[in-house]
Amino acid sequence: MNAILQSLQFGTPLALLGLIALPVIWWLLRFTPPRPRQLQFPAIRILLGLPNQQETPDKTPWWLLLLRLLLAALFIFAVAQPFLQPKGTNVLPAGHRLIIVDNGWAAAKDWTARRNFLIDALEQARIDGTPVTIATTAGNVPINATAIAASQALDQARLLKPLALPTDRMALLPRLENAKLNGVASVLWLADGLDAASSAPFTDALQKLSPTAVVRVFAPDANTSPLALGAIDVKGAEIKVPVMRAADNTAISATVEARAANGRVLQEVPVEFGDTLAANAIITLPLALRNEVLSLSIKDQNHAGAKQLFDDRWRRRSVALEAGVASEQSQALLAPLHYLRRGLEPFAELYEPTSEAELQGLMDSGLTMMALADIGSLDEARTKSLTDFVERGGILLRFAGPRLAAGPDTLLPVRLREGDRTLGSALSWETPQGLAEFPEQSPFAGLAIDPDIKVQRQVLAEPDAEIADRTWASLTDGTPLVTAEKRGKGLIVLFHVTSNAGWSNLPLSGLFLNMLQRIAGLDAASTNTSSTSGDGQYVLRQMLTGVGDLVSADGSARPLSPADFAKANPTSQTPAGLYVHQGREHALNLVITAEDLKPMPATFSGAEMAAYEALPRTNLAPLLFAFAAAFFLLDTLITLIMGGFNIRKPVAASLTAVALLMIFPPPHGNAQEVSGAAALQSRLAYVETGDDEIDRTSKQGLQSLTYFMTERTSAELAEPDGINLESDELAFYPLIYWPVPETTEALSANVRTKLAAYMKNGGMVFLDTRDGGVDLDNASGNQALQTLLAGLDLPLLEPVPDQHVLTRSFYLLDRFPGRFEGPRPWVESRVGDAEGDPNGNDGVTGIIIGSNDYAAAWATDDNGRPLNAVVPGSDRQREFAFRTGVNIVMYALTGNYKADQVHVPAFLERLGQ
Repeated sequence: MNAILQSLQFGTPLALLGLIALPVIWWLLRFTPPRPRQLQFPAIRILLGLPNQQETPDKTPWWLLLLRLLLAALFIFAVAQPFLQPKGTNVLPAGHRLIIVDNGWAAAKDWTARRNFLIDALEQARIDGTPVTIATTAGNVPINATAIAASQALDQARLLKPLALPTDRMALLPRLENAKLNGVASVLWLADGLDAASSAPFTDALQKLSPTAVVRVFAPDANTSPLALGAIDVKGAEIKVPVMRAADNTAISATVEARAANGRVLQEVPVEFGDTLAANAIITLPLALRNEVLSLSIKDQNHAGAKQLFDDRWRRRSVALEAGVASEQSQALLAPLHYLRRGLEPFAELYEPTSEAELQGLMDSGLTMMALADIGSLDEARTKSLTDFVERGGILLRFAGPRLAAGPDTLLPVRLREGDRTLGSALSWETPQGLAEFPEQSPFAGLAIDPDIKVQRQVLAEPDAEIADRTWASLTDGTPLVTAEKRGKGLIVLFHVTSNAGWSNLPLSGLFLNMLQRIAGLDAASTNTSSTSGDGQYVLRQMLTGVGDLVSADGSARPLSPADFAKANPTSQTPAGLYVHQGREHALNLVITAEDLKPMPATFSGAEMAAYEALPRTNLAPLLFAFAAAFFLLDTLITLIMGGFNIRKPVAASLTAVALLMIFPPPHGNAQEVSGAAALQSRLAYVETGDDEIDRTSKQGLQSLTYFMTERTSAELAEPDGINLESDELAFYPLIYWPVPETTEALSANVRTKLAAYMKNGGMVFLDTRDGGVDLDNASGNQALQTLLAGLDLPLLEPVPDQHVLTRSFYLLDRFPGRFEGPRPWVESRVGDAEGDPNGNDGVTGIIIGSNDYAAAWATDDNGRPLNAVVPGSDRQREFAFRTGVNIVMYALTGNYKADQVHVPAFLERLGQ
């Protein structure tokens, strides 16, 4: 009995204050009216029989009074939400509680379960009345200087997300010390299970931070530690990436996927670990497919450590080579194309055309770069073909030599002096020159200068006002070594030395290879040749989330100079993702080694270890409500009998049956009955995901949106339904809201068939990834979304155009915010096209894909107060979120009605004729 009392807890303990009202209830219930007397007519007889004295009420029998008091007490206890949960390892001392959460990439794999565990811990702290402080080990999340109420911390915990960063536990310690958290009675560390060379010293430091506090470390099961990818290594046509596992992970194999920007899987490569902790995945793709690769990822590992982004530096270019003399000589090292071949082979497909027709065919088929080694004056036909090639976006790379020095032409970035300049010869006072530091805005910025590189001979540029802006590299005396000029959409680049070792030893160095790689990786259409331009920094375009999704940058990332980017690692100011530099994408990936996957120790000195296991909880509220209803029925029957009613009469029997049905309701109807109710009145629906928190938010959000539409529009909608895609009929719902969980499984064939039929026949599915940044055009998108869309026959999608019906179906909108101010939703392309709808749906999209967590923005409580904060947050943002919902629902109900309105004047004019 004592153990039961110790495990008894209440979800709403303040409701127990209602027990104070029991004496008042006793005082009110202890009297009962007298039983009515039965008298016979005539009326005179009634008057004669009336007593003269005033009647006093009879006292309520003590046993009935006790029954009613017990009924009131049961109801109060039921409202207090009692439950039984054994204390077990959850017993912690009262007082300030510090909760530390590992929120790096390694925690993302099972983040939902870990967040639910955190919420349960905060719920327990709320029940106990314990103030808490939450701190994270990844990112630079501020720490409250004073403890906050657990109810306030719950809102903070629900917004917590894993980051695409490694944990930095030791960096957290100074911030904890600066926060001056006094009186910490207990410390809970929700670890990710990886040592990261810091778990033991971090635990020791926590004990020193508050010597009297109880330190408890929660660690996941060793077998669930994540797999990770190492750095990408590109050699020739092969893409190699190591797959690593922790020592305690029992996985024997893995699958690496190469995905395109639209989420399409280009290749799957199985990897067997055997007895090792790392194995290489080798991906070989044709050139056209290889250039589509956006990311490499481990299948079913939904975290940033399992993804490596692929950028323009590793995409193979097609390059044509041509020399002014025969490329094959008796000494290969003197051949003008030898070093070009060696430098470009690792990342480009090389061609050496032997005729003008072959070269023209390469240009027409998408040639990226044309390299000319010491070719002097070009004839008119060649000049025209190369000019057209450059103006269409090609790169013309030229190298100097005796022929170019003797007869320069117009396809050069600068005007050259006739002849060449010799340094260090017997007839010259000048000495061979080295290389100066590359300008900050040059594509070569950040490359290390080799002091051994010397230039003995070069062609000189005529000085003019633009020479400085066109110089990418120069010698120590200031004369240009590499110049470039923008022509049309293309680029002309000139090395003022030869492509072999005749004029300098630059081609013999590793710097030469890096310079060629930078040039071949340029986007000529976006490159600014000016060394003083302001676009030389690396700017984040898409960032990697902790669960491995690419989302649009939020604008908080710090731009990086080329020198800084070359040595940068992901931080909270420079997150992992795709950066843009002079029109080209450059990936900043997580750097994970085998040492980073080392598991944390099983025990720590002075700290308690525990697993992420929720203790069993028995909810007593339903049982107490059932007993209260039974006592209410019993009281009703006793009152009827005391009032003179015969219990055997039909009315009493009917009341008894009704009361019994209230206590023991019949089972829910089948799917056909639910669908029948939906067919009688229009209503919205949401997909039940199985996640209680997501489903609750969806229901609350659609309920609030339904009330909002009732107030603002003439649409009358019933309460929304939660549906199961496998078993429920979809045809009765004009709009189905589908929140995408963080992890999901592929749809069954039955669901795909039902969804295809539903959308084909006019239904509309609204998918919400809830992450604030889906970009289906330039990113792999939300991984769970890609899994859901796999196998669905969908048309091309595009962000909502400015003239789309969604922008004016009820309100005039130019943005579509939800809880996040994210990008526009995506819809089927060509909606409202005058040529007709290729999907046979009268120009109305069957699918909308958003990412701004709309249901969370709509959700309100019974008093109309918002349940979730909006980001960045304003009442106007929430108002526009509701307006977005209204426009979507009205669009689902009325289709392209608003689009048809624009043709009304034409219809009236024709009728008049």
